[in-house]
Amino acid sequence: VMNGYGPTETTMCATAFSCEGVHDPIPIGGPLDNVRVYVLDAGMCVVPPGVAGELYIAGSGVARGYRG
Repeated sequence: VMNGYGPTETTMCATAFSCEGVHDPIPIGGPLDNVRVYVLDAGMCVVPPGVAGELYIAGSGVARGYRG
């Protein structure tokens, strides 16, 4: 079973995670091919792993001209 994540502005999914085994909570996984994901703070700087921020998605699956 796969967990696929993607907001409306991307195509089907931007990230995926194989749900084999027990995970609580279930992660959204890593980026698919031709997708880049970044977790940014309020100043648009990349945050270290484990630090809260906003998820930004880039790549060929994002709708052309989409601006937040």
